[in-house]
Amino acid sequence: MRVTNSMLVSNLMRNLNLNMRNSDKLQNMMASGRKFANISDDPTALIYSQAARNKLARLSHYQRTVSTAQDWLVQAESGLMELQGVVASAYESAVDAANDGKTASDKEAIAKVINQLRSHFVDTLNATFGDKYVYGGYNTPGDPQFDLADRGSKAFTVEDGNLMFNGFNLSQFDGMPALLLDRDLSQASDADIDALAASLGFDLTAISPSGAAGMRMLHQLRSDVLTFDVGPGISMPVTMNGIDLVLFTTNDDGGNPVVRNAYSVLTDLYVATSTDAPATEITKIIKPLQDSQNHLLARTADAGGRVRRLELLEARYEQDQINYRQMLSDAEDVDMAEVIMNLRMAEAVMQAAMSAGARIIQPTLMDFLR
Repeated sequence: MRVTNSMLVSNLMRNLNLNMRNSDKLQNMMASGRKFANISDDPTALIYSQAARNKLARLSHYQRTVSTAQDWLVQAESGLMELQGVVASAYESAVDAANDGKTASDKEAIAKVINQLRSHFVDTLNATFGDKYVYGGYNTPGDPQFDLADRGSKAFTVEDGNLMFNGFNLSQFDGMPALLLDRDLSQASDADIDALAASLGFDLTAISPSGAAGMRMLHQLRSDVLTFDVGPGISMPVTMNGIDLVLFTTNDDGGNPVVRNAYSVLTDLYVATSTDAPATEITKIIKPLQDSQNHLLARTADAGGRVRRLELLEARYEQDQINYRQMLSDAEDVDMAEVIMNLRMAEAVMQAAMSAGARIIQPTLMDFLR
């Protein structure tokens, strides 16, 4: 077919325009550092990029949650060690008071120490972190919702010598068969709870609220702990309920496992030392103090295990963050050396095309007529 000068010029301009677009794209990639500016540039890379960004956003959320959970557990562990120290000091005082060589004045001095330890035990149970209690569940300091009987909104109080949790008497369960505390009664009917208590010889009518309602309230309050979502489908309690710290299992004189109240045990020791009770009476208190100390140590080990688990999660999230950032970089970031090389090639092609085009379109009809 016949090729005209206008056809040559049109093809030249179209090819130069395509080359300019390619150069513009390469220049934008070099300036922004990203492989694509529009979805159509690389849809597959965009999908990987968005997936990596979503993962990084979720990881950032869980990393903040894990950090906050670690702070809570460190505070809980510190309080547990303090409670264990109080019981250990009371145990040492009990061993000292059980010495037959102790006079009444010596025991009175020990009683004053025990009284202070007992008060500090309750103060530690009311320890706070931020705007919440560490061992008081979801109670908020100063919240009038929980200000029962003008208790100053504290989770743990002492009323008439009894340790109360949100107005619920914990001392009334002192001496209760341990099976009633250890068994899960959430799915049990009232009749089943009554039958179990009767078979163990425990009178549920003596507690308040009486009957199965009192046992249900005890188990419901024990489950009141602060829980964080520290991972996809991973929930972890970051606090401990003070009821589980106060109530522990020991053996009575007959060797049967029963529930004891650490505050009541401290009170028994205080009464025994302040009234110059015989050494045999004080000696009976030593074993419950040992069991309470072991119970608190076990809870401390549990808190330490949770802290270790959070440390492992934190390390995994840091590694996942590195992996997803690498995935994001592979999807978005350009190879700068390759882009610069391609841009220089495009410039060379452009210059060659313009030089060739200039020679093609330069001749005119007058040049041929000469």
